[in-house]
Parts: sequence; structure tokens; C-alpha cells
Amino acid sequence: MARVESDQRVGDQVELRLHLARRYGQAGAGVVGIAVAVRVLTLPVGPGVRLLDAFMAAAAMGIGLALMRLPSMGERYREPASVAGAVALAAVAAVGLRAAAPQLPDFTVVAAVAFTALLVGLDVDAPGAASARTTTLLNRVRLTPALAATVAVLVIFIVLWVTTAPASTGIGSLAVVVAAMAGIKLLAAGSADRRLDRSDSETRRGRVSSTLGRRLGVARDVTSVASAVLEACQEIFPETSTGMVLINDPADGLLKSPGAFLSSGGVASGGPAYELAPGEGLGGAVFVAERAEVWPTTLSASMAQASLREANRVRLRRSKLGFIRSAIGAPLRVDGTTIGAILLTSERQENAWTDSDAPIIEALADEAARAIERARRHEDEMAKAQLDAVTGMAMRPHLLAVIDKELARASRREGSLALIMVDIDGFGEINDRWGHDAGNHVLETFANVLRSILRREDSAARFGADEFVCVLPGADRDQAHAVAARIQQRFTTDTSGDQGLGRSGATASAGIAVSPSDSQDVGGLLDAAARELEAAKASHELTGRSRLRRRVRDAASS
Repeated sequence: MARVESDQRVGDQVELRLHLARRYGQAGAGVVGIAVAVRVLTLPVGPGVRLLDAFMAAAAMGIGLALMRLPSMGERYREPASVAGAVALAAVAAVGLRAAAPQLPDFTVVAAVAFTALLVGLDVDAPGAASARTTTLLNRVRLTPALAATVAVLVIFIVLWVTTAPASTGIGSLAVVVAAMAGIKLLAAGSADRRLDRSDSETRRGRVSSTLGRRLGVARDVTSVASAVLEACQEIFPETSTGMVLINDPADGLLKSPGAFLSSGGVASGGPAYELAPGEGLGGAVFVAERAEVWPTTLSASMAQASLREANRVRLRRSKLGFIRSAIGAPLRVDGTTIGAILLTSERQENAWTDSDAPIIEALADEAARAIERARRHEDEMAKAQLDAVTGMAMRPHLLAVIDKELARASRREGSLALIMVDIDGFGEINDRWGHDAGNHVLETFANVLRSILRREDSAARFGADEFVCVLPGADRDQAHAVAARIQQRFTTDTSGDQGLGRSGATASAGIAVSPSDSQDVGGLLDAAARELEAAKASHELTGRSRLRRRVRDAASS
């Protein structure tokens, strides 16, 4: 219901503007007609001629008023009635001018002005209640009624001129006048077409903005925004079979999906695990072109997809999507910078989109880009706001989002992802014995150890009171064990060398989980790491405290 009401409001606004434009044209023609009628009715003619002219003027006024009421009386009959009315007006004007011609010294000027006004005021192309986009396309194809009415009016004028104008005017003058009338009509038609194009553009943007705004709702993160954008695409372009939003990752310059994908079943997570380079495939071509692109046929779409790398071809085959018969895409632009692309495909038909759809998807992409950029800023602000006050590290919500993102990346690349869950041994005892300031100092020291050891592409967050989780993209189990060992050794070294912490005996224990062998989802991976951490604490195989005890025993025996 909301969609219908919104579209109705947009359509009503456009229809009102076009209705007013028609009224201005008709009013202009009416002013000229009144001026001509006054000129004719004030001539010194006999009673019979005056009566005929008065009757013709009244008939012309009646026809004009009837034509002005046509849009509200019967829209579907407006166009043929407008053609018939225009021809009738021309015939009435010709009879009246023919009768007054002997007493009208400026007959040629008055006749030319009157018939030019008729041509300009001819209302056979004006749209009705249909959308401006549909009307514009139909107007460019259906030229016959307008052409027929124009030719009919010109023929009546030529007959009037040839039979009534003084012989001294000659055929040359008639040719000049007819050419001028036709030129003025073309100028008026061009102006009307530009007016329709402007209304068309406003209608598209209004409907796109309304649809996308309704779909976005309270979506704040990038994935939710991308899902809303794809839902809007499906609503605006029902012929869509699949669709995706691709966003440029500044870290490696590749175009990636934020985790939302449109299929025949609606918007869901997953889809082809593309990582497109600029210029690669349909999405990469849109990103590089920085304008809307349409691939109307299977051949054109296949040629664009020929640039896909083999890894992406394999991912596409595994996704088991249908054959692309038609596609359309547009760049996501913010302040002149292209940040990604929207890509829609149809598996059902060729020519699902044409060049006339390009402005629509561009309007949608512009709105979507602004929403995505707002979501990215929101995520950045939330990430900054969720930093732990003691260690300055990210906290649990941010960690969960990072793991989810890295799992998706690992799935696309068919790689691995390792988690190290680290716990500070006896942290409660340290707080109880040495105080909370000492406990905070231990936490700060451990956070600094993580920063010094982890790679640039790794992540770490404070997961609990004395628990931290490290995310190692691309690492296997052996590599994760090696990193955990370095963390434990460095932490023990740093705390034992600190005068304030040396007597605390602070050490750390670690548990490791690796995707995909342990789990392929966030919760499962964290649970696996937590189980190994508990097992390590119980067996003392990975605890720093056990190594400390061994060093103490070794030192005593020596």
C-alpha cells in the first residue's frame, strides 16, 4: 500500500506539471485566436459576412473549450478527439478568414499567425496518466496521429492561401510561410520533448528514492544496506534474476560483495564469491567505465564475462547460476569517486533492459552509494566507540564482525582462517593480591605484546575480562601454534622484566581453532578455540605458567 501511495503521489505531481504545460499551450493558442477573431469581427463587412464570422468564432471557441476538457472527460479518447478537433478548428478558421478576406488587407499575416497558433497548440502528444517514462517512449514511436493532424492543418492552410490570397503574393511566399510554420511546430515539439524528458527524469528519481528509502528503513550496516538496495532493484526491475552489490576494498583494490546476493528466491547471504579486479567481468567493466552499461543479449554479456579470471570462473560454475541472457549495471559514486558497482542479470530473456533503463539504474546507484557510504562511516564510528578503555583494542561485537568477514573471504579464496583464544592465567588472583591497577597494567602489557607480534593483516580484540582473541587470515594450525608460542614467550619476558609485575608471575594460555577443519561459522570456531583453551589449561600443555614452572625447576636443578 505504501508503495502504491508513493508512486501515485509522484505520478500525480508529474501529471500536474504536464497538465499545466498543456494548458499554457492551449491558452497561448486561445489568445491568438481571440486576437484574430477581434480583428475579423471589427472589419467593415456586410451583415451576412459578420454573422458568418461570428458563428465561426463561436464554433471555434466551443471546439477549443471541448478540447481543453478532454483530459478530464475521457483520457483514452483524447488523442483522436484532439486530431479531429484540430482539423475542425482549422476548417472553421479557414471558412471565417475566407469570408472576411476581401475586407482584410493583412489577410496573409493574420492567416499565417492563426494557423501557426493552431499547429503549436495541437495537443496530440501530451501524456495522460501513464508514467512519463512509458509515455516518452511511446511518443517517440507513435508519430502518426501528430503527423496526420499537422499535415491536415497545413493542407487546409495551403488551400485557403491558394484560393484566397492576392495573386501578388506568389507561390514563393507561400513556401516561405509554410516552411516557417513547420519550423515553429518542430521547435515547439522539441521543447515539449525536453519537457517530457525532464519530467521523466524527475519521475524516475522520485520513484527510485521512494522505493529505496522504504526498503532501507533503519538499516545501518553495509550488509543490511546492500540487501535493501537489491530488494529495491528487484521491485523496480522485476525482470531481474540475479543481482549483487560490489564494493571496492581499498586494501587490495578488488571489488567484493558485502555478503548480500539477489536470486529468484529473494535477497540472501552468499552468492558467487567474486573478487573482481577493475575491468574484470561485467561488474569490473561498470566500475571502470564509471557509467551505466547495458548488455542486451547473451553474446554481449558473454563477451564482457570473457575477461573473468579462472578462479572466478570456477566460483561462478560452483554457484550454479543460470545463463546470463541480459545484464545491466551502474557505478556507485560518492562525491565523484567510484566506490563500487551494482550488477543485475536476467536468465529468462534477452533485451530485459535497454538504454532507456540506464538513467533509472544510475539514479538507484547514486542513492545506494550515499546510503552505503553512510553505513561505512557508521561502522567506523561504532568500531571506534567500541574500543576497550584499558587496552585500546577492539571489543567483542567488532571481533564477531571481523571473524564473519574473514570467514567469507577465506571461503571465496578457499583458504584457511585461524583463531587464537588467549587467557591470562590467574588474572583474578593478580587483581586480588596486587590491586586493579596492577591488573590493568597486565592487560596493557598483553595488548602491547599482541600489537608487536601480529601481522598487519591480523586482528585482535579483548573478548572477556582476561581473554583475548587473535584472528589470523590464511594461517594453518602449525602457524597459529607458532604465533601463540611467541605471544606467550614475549608476555612472560615482558612481565618478568617489569618491576611492577615481576612478582605477579603473569603468564598466558592459548587455545587454537582453524577453519574449515574445526568449523566454518563464527560461533563454531569460537567454541572450538574455547574448548582447546580449557583443555590446554587442564593439561598445562600450552600454558605459559607450566613453562615458567619448568624454567624454575631447571634453574633449581642446575
